[in-house]
Amino acid sequence: MRAVIFGASGLLGRSVMRAFGDMAVTGTAFSRGAGALVAVDATSADAIAGLLGRVRPDVVVSCVGERRPAVWAGAPDRARAVNVDAARLIAEGARRCGARLVHISSDYVFDGTAPPYRPGSAPNPLNAYGRWKLLAEHAVRAACPDAVILRLPVLYGPVRFAAETNLTEIARQVASGAPVELDDVCVRYPTHADEAAEVCRRLAGALLQGQYLGSVVHWSAEQGLTKYGMALLIARRFRLPADHVRAGDADAAAGDRPVDCRLDCQNLPAALGPVRRRLFDIEFPPAVEPWLMPTGPATGRRKDPS
Repeated sequence: MRAVIFGASGLLGRSVMRAFGDMAVTGTAFSRGAGALVAVDATSADAIAGLLGRVRPDVVVSCVGERRPAVWAGAPDRARAVNVDAARLIAEGARRCGARLVHISSDYVFDGTAPPYRPGSAPNPLNAYGRWKLLAEHAVRAACPDAVILRLPVLYGPVRFAAETNLTEIARQVASGAPVELDDVCVRYPTHADEAAEVCRRLAGALLQGQYLGSVVHWSAEQGLTKYGMALLIARRFRLPADHVRAGDADAAAGDRPVDCRLDCQNLPAALGPVRRRLFDIEFPPAVEPWLMPTGPATGRRKDPS
């Protein structure tokens, strides 16, 4: 079996590459390519077709996307192209080469007013990212009707730069000691990238066996936390002062962040079999510890507090 993972240099893409290690897997990257990853511009139909024509994969996973708000504001046309156009082109390419497709979407397609959200719940995105992800879903369904769209919440795990996840940015704010206000209204459900990747692998296996799971499925951790709640957990775990961190409502007050997008994913475990659930309280320390130094990742491991 052969797999192509688009967006393999990102947080989720790196985990998906590992999860598909039992296949002959090809990963792609654009601006952060390294090692064995293939340089592919996912907004180029020719580049996508060329790769898929050479590899002839059985399954394609589309992890391409841009979630960072700073990029939305600084380069909105490029962010839209990466989130919407790339999704359509990858879906068209997968259909043409006869591959099964798993497309990654987001809980931000919902407005957060009526959780939990089932796969059939009506989307109503509040911000540009959510609207782009919803447009991408429509484009994927039109281009590749047999694709499965997997909606995920915010992810965490070992990162390569602080802004790759909210969690590491929060860790740096806690460690800096500088006064900061963090939202204590909007609830996130941080899910480990390796857990999400295992779900991707199980979905791909089910598709390859001809199992129908529906056009949209959800996966999420069960523990909900605000940014302020995450900051307090980090401070307690590493015995750091938190007097400089204040609870606020900045994200909620802006009106473009959903308050609670909890995903209902109760039907998926029955279809996929048991997936290892990673508890945030246990899993987050290794992800944030290297970023507690003001200058970036520490060169050595800090002593693990008991």
